[in-house]
Amino acid sequence: MESMSQRFLLILAVCWLVASSISPLVQALPDRPRVVLHRDIAYRPGESKYWRLDLALPADAGDKPLPAIIVIHGGGWLEGDKSSFTLRKHGVPGNIEEFAEAGFAAATINYRLSGEAPFPAAVEDCKCAVRWLRAHAKEYNIDPARIGAYGNSAGGHLALILAMTDKNAGLEGDGPYQSESSRVQAAVSDSGPIDLLGQYQSNRLREVVSRFMGGAPEGDRTTLYEKASPIRLINKETQPLLLIYGVDDEQVPVESADDFVIALRKAGWSDINYYRLAKTGHCPYSIARVAFLKPAVLDFFRRTLIPADPTP
Repeated sequence: MESMSQRFLLILAVCWLVASSISPLVQALPDRPRVVLHRDIAYRPGESKYWRLDLALPADAGDKPLPAIIVIHGGGWLEGDKSSFTLRKHGVPGNIEEFAEAGFAAATINYRLSGEAPFPAAVEDCKCAVRWLRAHAKEYNIDPARIGAYGNSAGGHLALILAMTDKNAGLEGDGPYQSESSRVQAAVSDSGPIDLLGQYQSNRLREVVSRFMGGAPEGDRTTLYEKASPIRLINKETQPLLLIYGVDDEQVPVESADDFVIALRKAGWSDINYYRLAKTGHCPYSIARVAFLKPAVLDFFRRTLIPADPTP
């Protein structure tokens, strides 16, 4: 009997030790995913490796259609990849996982770079991606009337064009879903070039701009430079903008952003938000990672893409 009791106590002790060792492991297990990630979706038919997007959705979004944000990478229209804005692990502000956790459907795209095709190829691809989001709105529970765009550097330039042009600009290309609008309802530019003709003439990124535009601004190509410059595209349909520029930017002169804001105001556009950061270089949000800009960007998209709650 004594032996049986000892064995019983020993079994209890072993069970307690096992349970106590497992408990911290159970507690450390992660919660269920907060974001559903779809990778490498083709947003237009064809073999081009650039015509792909990654899409992040909140895992617990419910039935209410989601506002969407399209994220466009930079790299001087020469390089870069959507993967830098897909996963949170890269630590780059503006990644689609963070936007999804904040309640948005968020897509980051690849587009044809200047080595593949010059302007307006990149713009046409971005517009096609916006049209794809609208054409597949029901499938992914997206509100087609509330789509924004964010981009850094060259991506910021493309985001501005999405907010400032629609079909009448002649930049749609021959991609699918032509019945859908390619204009977004809000855009954030983190140091996106604004005046490409001015950049070329002042020798700021001259070679980069020239490759993007397919050559120097001579003859008929001068008109193309104007067509690619947001400062020349101001119109009554321009959507709300958030501009983030550094005073010490050696690539995109802050004076071009100053002139842009002045021109927008003169045109009567009031919803322009401008962060002009002293002692800061290129891309204050995504590269310098100024802390207060992260909530500022989210607040801007919440204000412009999420309808105000009518209840008190």
